[in-house]
Amino acid sequence: MHSRVPTGPCLLRYRVNGSQRRGSAHGLILAASIAVLLCLCGLWFYLRSGNLQPSEESRNSVLNVHFDEPEFAEKPEASQLLALAERTVASVLIAFPQSAQAYNVKANRDYLVSDTAAAESAWLRATELEPTNPDALFGLALLAFESGRYADAIAICEDLMQLAPSNPRIPLLLADIYIHDSQPEKAALILEQHIASAPTSVQAFEMLGNAYLQSQRYERASECFDLALQHAPNSKDSYYGLARAYGGMGDREQAKLYSERFNELARGTSQEHSEQAQKFEDRDHAAHIAAQVYVDSAAIYRDQGDFVRAADYLLRAQKLQPDVVGWLEELQRMYFSAGEFASASDVGQRLVDLEPNNLEQWLNLGHLYAEQGRTRPAIEAFSRAIELSPDDPRCQKAKGIISSLGKL
Repeated sequence: MHSRVPTGPCLLRYRVNGSQRRGSAHGLILAASIAVLLCLCGLWFYLRSGNLQPSEESRNSVLNVHFDEPEFAEKPEASQLLALAERTVASVLIAFPQSAQAYNVKANRDYLVSDTAAAESAWLRATELEPTNPDALFGLALLAFESGRYADAIAICEDLMQLAPSNPRIPLLLADIYIHDSQPEKAALILEQHIASAPTSVQAFEMLGNAYLQSQRYERASECFDLALQHAPNSKDSYYGLARAYGGMGDREQAKLYSERFNELARGTSQEHSEQAQKFEDRDHAAHIAAQVYVDSAAIYRDQGDFVRAADYLLRAQKLQPDVVGWLEELQRMYFSAGEFASASDVGQRLVDLEPNNLEQWLNLGHLYAEQGRTRPAIEAFSRAIELSPDDPRCQKAKGIISSLGKL
């Protein structure tokens, strides 16, 4: 049914009413325009003061990037992930056929899938291309150690100590070789120097404890295992070491106590392993292999100055294994070096989520937000750092930054 168009007096009435309505409408529009203008001015001043930053809520983190490949679906098969690792290795070797590091990528992948013959061949090829390549030499030392060729492994590690003195993996490997070669005093000396000169690990304390056990220095051994348990309260190796140490000191009661705790943890581990068996069919293990290949490959592209590809590979690695702090820190450094502070702060937010009590992470995040002029989150990050360690000199500086930001 169509509407009828009014004519005659009826039309006049509509025109008169329309004129009156238009007059009222003009007034309403003017009032609304003024109200909108006032709201916009108020919003501008509010944003200018740093009290409201809508982009904080709407911004999509760089870590939420989507990859179309089926290997990045919610639950890919282990075989798909291993094939992804294989393709990535092949692409790196094609791109860099004369690069020692490219062969290191392949060797690391081969080692992770327990193909030690292929790993050795790739590491040897890397040393042909670059005779002093530390990563390749470390891999060859590791294989020599695992095959019982202790003298060869020790010789390679001694060379590595000169080539890469700051690499923390080398003294740990060398000490482990000495322990297995029944040279505990040499192992203890290396580990004591390592622990004194660098931030140490549970592994270092436990290895030093084992070296002391071999040389029958039981009290010193118990001290090392106690230190390890402070950092890893459920380390069955430390409980086993304490049982042996107290047994050596003749304290049967303590030895029994720690032995029982070791057995409890060992039974739990055995049950867990039986439930997660079939290592090469296990999705998590395959995801780790594919992610590690991406990380190793990213280092090559970074060194070649290809920031885009390097960042893309690290993003792919974190998609497969989201909680590896070291990889995220490398990605954050890469974004920072490229001046991409927003992306660097996205990664920083993930890092503080993973390590909420890490002072360094909060300070870094605060500086990144401040660099972008994102006042509110910068103040929040610095405030959290101050809560964690109010007397730290860096937190005193953070207080000054908060004061300056609050005046903007």
